[in-house]
Amino acid sequence: MNIITSKQNPKIKALVALKAKPKDELLIEGKHLIEMAIDANLVTEIFSVEKLNYDVSMTLITPEIAEKLSGKVTTDGVFALIKKPYLKVNKNKHLLYLDEVSDPGNLGTILRTALAFDFGAVLLSEGSVNAYNEKVLSAAQGAHFLLPIKKSSLDELIALKKDGYKVVATTLNDAITIEEVKASKLVLVLGNEARGVSKDVLKIADYNVKIPMQHIDSLNVAVAGAILMYEISKRD
Repeated sequence: MNIITSKQNPKIKALVALKAKPKDELLIEGKHLIEMAIDANLVTEIFSVEKLNYDVSMTLITPEIAEKLSGKVTTDGVFALIKKPYLKVNKNKHLLYLDEVSDPGNLGTILRTALAFDFGAVLLSEGSVNAYNEKVLSAAQGAHFLLPIKKSSLDELIALKKDGYKVVATTLNDAITIEEVKASKLVLVLGNEARGVSKDVLKIADYNVKIPMQHIDSLNVAVAGAILMYEISKRD
């Protein structure tokens, strides 16, 4: 078994750089997340402060190196280098399109919810936060390994309409409830936390939907998305 004791080790420096700019490989943290990645056959190497019984190449590291690699206040000292998952969009299911969602915590929560309600993919506009940001990976808790996630453009969203999808945008203006939408294949669009869905997307939407509520006029995008995805999932 390999052992690394220096924070200046080239391999550790490469892992730190990979955290900042994920490419075809990712660095993930935490036993639970790593076990899910192992089940998905994505792990190439584990870095840990203690010996673990995983059938994967392992390197022991010091607690000081673990702190350098960690993005958390407290860490269990277990990290894994994994292959970036590439899963095909399932066009037999409802899809989710995120229009410049910028908060990593929101995106991670949305990914978990989309997986829970069996959406066929999450499509991200160019202005959305990087889906492989370490905070997104942590918040999504393994959704990346089972849910197709793809960068997408407005043109690709329009093309889905030709595949029989109806685009459903969330907005308060001229909107109906999701129960009133009569369509078998939906692309639900959630917008930026501050600005909502962009005008360009609203122009091509087949339906505008809102969530009936009292006392306030808006919800956090991840909360609103969860409510709408649940309602959509009930029709199947």
